[in-house]
Amino acid sequence: MKAVSSKPRVAVVGGGWAGCAAALTLAEAGVAVTLYEASRTLGGRARAVELEGRALDNGQHILLGAYEQTLQLIDRLHPATAQNGLWRLPLTLEQPPEFSLRCPRLPAPLHLLAGLLGARGLSWGEKLAATRWAHALLSSAATADHLSVSQITRNQPEKLNRLLWHPLCVSALNTPPEIASARVFRDVIRAAFGGCTHHSDLLLPCRDLTALFPAPAATRLVELGGKVCLPCRVTSLDASAEGVTLATRDESAVYSHVILAVAPQHLAGLAAAIPELESAVHDVAGYHYQPIATGYVQYDPGFRLASPLFALADGTAQFVFDRGQSHGQAGLLAFVSSATANLSADWLAQAEAQLRRITRPGPARWRKRIIEKQATYACVPGMPRPSVRTAHPRIFLAGDYTEGPYPATLESATRSGVQSAGALLEQL
Repeated sequence: MKAVSSKPRVAVVGGGWAGCAAALTLAEAGVAVTLYEASRTLGGRARAVELEGRALDNGQHILLGAYEQTLQLIDRLHPATAQNGLWRLPLTLEQPPEFSLRCPRLPAPLHLLAGLLGARGLSWGEKLAATRWAHALLSSAATADHLSVSQITRNQPEKLNRLLWHPLCVSALNTPPEIASARVFRDVIRAAFGGCTHHSDLLLPCRDLTALFPAPAATRLVELGGKVCLPCRVTSLDASAEGVTLATRDESAVYSHVILAVAPQHLAGLAAAIPELESAVHDVAGYHYQPIATGYVQYDPGFRLASPLFALADGTAQFVFDRGQSHGQAGLLAFVSSATANLSADWLAQAEAQLRRITRPGPARWRKRIIEKQATYACVPGMPRPSVRTAHPRIFLAGDYTEGPYPATLESATRSGVQSAGALLEQL
């Protein structure tokens, strides 16, 4: 191994939201950083794609007001924009014609309790059951780590589970309620409804996902003297007590420290030659993964939904988003199907049929489908999640799978990236 300079030089491997957050945090602290990304586009599993000449996304994302780390990073990079690329809406869950939940601007958690009591489509018995259950969940000290969401909701009325709790579970954890971690679901509900009222707000991106954070983070990194390498796949790592040698297809370089910000399914390939990473590799080896399918359908530009998004019932898709209202892409809808195994070839046609129970959009001009088969890990009870620190003092991890309160979300990714960078800085 070549000698490493006494001045810290850090490589961040992976240009998703975790890697970009880590690289930006280090660069802002004055550390020389090189960011490696195998793809041509930054963002990882939340990135921009081009379809039919439009900047779209590989999946439709919603942020919660409780996602404070992600929002702070976006605010820092878009200081001159009033909404910073995000459209903030009070929590509303509309599933016409059967169900509607709107949370008023009351102190938390009263806004949720008032929203449940005022929900349309529920009987008074169902409203009281929902209110009591939500209050108990928010007040409980802990939830056993071995329980699933289905287990903790088994005494709720069937209609509440079908219209509210189980759809919330799928949208938040991208995991079917039968196997989803009740503890993590509780953590998400408490973060959204147990703190400030605005923590439950829904924030819809108004830019493509790469432009929202990864691209401006990379621009800021370069302004601070860092380097961004893409497309540039890291093929191997070799670590010693003095430094870490990183190899790509074209060259190798020595760094004082490395942050591995790749998806968990790619960790083993890079960690094979580093015994100190065996524990982390073992932790993620048992992970299973869940898909997310997004279907874009272009209707007449004059068509728009009555709301920016609707929940969809009794079908393959759970939500439909009006990108005309959020992104200015008139007449373009995004249908989302999360955690659906064995998705049929005509799933998007089925989703459009779900929409036609609510409204009549007219004929479609074009359709495109994007299926991320391993969009997120299955957030199941008792799953191990490694620390950002590894047994090797020069190698750190970052990613939405590392230790933290949330499932595989943008907030988990950015929190992990910032925490990993912070742990590294403590050693300098």
